[in-house]
Amino acid sequence: MHILIVLLFFALTLTAASPPCLVCQKSLEETATATLNYSLKKLSNEDGPYYRLVKLNSVNTEVVRGLLYKINADIIDQKNNIKSCDIEIFDFKDVTVTFKCPGESIVIKTHT
Repeated sequence: MHILIVLLFFALTLTAASPPCLVCQKSLEETATATLNYSLKKLSNEDGPYYRLVKLNSVNTEVVRGLLYKINADIIDQKNNIKSCDIEIFDFKDVTVTFKCPGESIVIKTHT
């Protein structure tokens, strides 16, 4: 019984000393890519805009009453024009996606 308690204490100490990486860069990029692709697909199935992801350039996240992804990505439109846009995805109750592309009006769309 004493050995079990000592082993449990040792395991808890190791876990506390080296917590798992909660926001590793690779995981963040994979999560942001999946989130962006999901939003692009949802919006394309509704009233647009109709974009596809070409390349994720950078991503940051913030926790603000939900999760806010700040993404810079190269996206392609229906006419095969590639543009580098700043995209914000705010995931709270619904998902709000904001597209800020050079030379274009800001587009804000919401989906579930």
